[in-house]
Amino acid sequence: MSEAPWWLQSGPEICQFCLRAFHHEAGYHCLHCDWAVCPGCVVERFENRETVCPQCYGEDV
Repeated sequence: MSEAPWWLQSGPEICQFCLRAFHHEAGYHCLHCDWAVCPGCVVERFENRETVCPQCYGEDV
């Protein structure tokens, strides 16, 4: 049995919202507050092509 790909393994970065560990290369940073956000928590605003954190999305920046 082979090892899981690196992007599916826990990494050194911690998501500020769900507290899961992830690899920096697989994550995002909020366009407005620059917080590190994991791929599971990031919100994509397709009308503006922005990636924002759940908090900034809730504030409707």
